[in-house]
Amino acid sequence: MTKILNPKQTIVALDFNSYGEANKLTRYLDPDKFRLKIGKQLFSNEGPFILDKFHNEGFEIFLDLKLHDIPNTVYKALKNIFDHGVWMTNIHLSGGKEMINAAQKARLESNKEAFLVGVTVLTSLDERQLKLIGFKEEIPRLVKKLASEANKALLDGVVCSAQEAKELKKTFGKDFILVTPGIRINSKKRDQSRVTSLKEAINNGSDYLVLGREISEADDIPKMIKNIESYII
Repeated sequence: MTKILNPKQTIVALDFNSYGEANKLTRYLDPDKFRLKIGKQLFSNEGPFILDKFHNEGFEIFLDLKLHDIPNTVYKALKNIFDHGVWMTNIHLSGGKEMINAAQKARLESNKEAFLVGVTVLTSLDERQLKLIGFKEEIPRLVKKLASEANKALLDGVVCSAQEAKELKKTFGKDFILVTPGIRINSKKRDQSRVTSLKEAINNGSDYLVLGREISEADDIPKMIKNIESYII
């Protein structure tokens, strides 16, 4: 099997309600090969405790809260988040220039080693859904415009579909980080609209790949993890 992944390039999403549920998956993960993504579902139930728990187990964490609020609120929230030593966190770029700048200010005043990325367009959305909520631009152009705002504010990169990754790398350069959810080992799209395969995402320039239910809902979780590990150099 072709080795296409670097260690820790794969981020495993913990879409669970509790540490106990998440641990049924993470006990099979090697922290030298995988990072973890903790989102609103797990964080809203367990709180910051969950970050400490997985940090103590050797994992680096992408805290995926997609902050989107007035600039001062985002600034203060991120100051707290960076104090917890996360490896990466994010904001929603549709919050606007002032909010983006406030987020970057919080990062610079806190843990400068942490990555701060901006969410462009959710991979669950397609052109039809965007038009229904008032966006007139096509997804690739909208993603590029939002990514440009992140780049101007000196954020580390963006969260985007792998379908947009090639153009973003071409425009913003190799050091502009691209985090891509909607990665599939099998062909099921589920509630995602813009999905790609593991190999396609790498070829398009994705730096970090997020895998969630591909693993957590697998019939044999340890086997699925071994399958993904077979791609790691």
